Amino acid sequence: MAARSGWILRAEQQAMADLNAVLTRLNDRLLRLEGELFVLRSLARATLTAGDDHAERMRKLVEAARVALDDEAQRPLDKPTRKYVEAASAMVDELLVEPTKARPLFTVIDGGKSS
Repeated sequence: MAARSGWILRAEQQAMADLNAVLTRLNDRLLRLEGELFVLRSLARATLTAGDDHAERMRKLVEAARVALDDEAQRPLDKPTRKYVEAASAMVDELLVEPTKARPLFTVIDGGKSS
């Protein structure tokens, strides 16, 4: 019986190690995506506020994305796709808000855990 409970304990420990590895990979992926999104959002905002022909073209593209996302949101969507469309719509809405002096183009927000 003791051998069996030792085997169960090792199996549980291995399962926890596997779960921790998966969570670490997912967290790394999320942080990488957030970093990429930060740069892309900042570049889009800088382009939108440049006040030149590129800004006008970018605004038209973002407004076209808004129309496409609004159309997509009218369709019956599964839960993951709905979340995806809502996040994309929120970003488009954020990009179309005119920046103010209190809202710099490039900002990094501290986050995460300290060891």
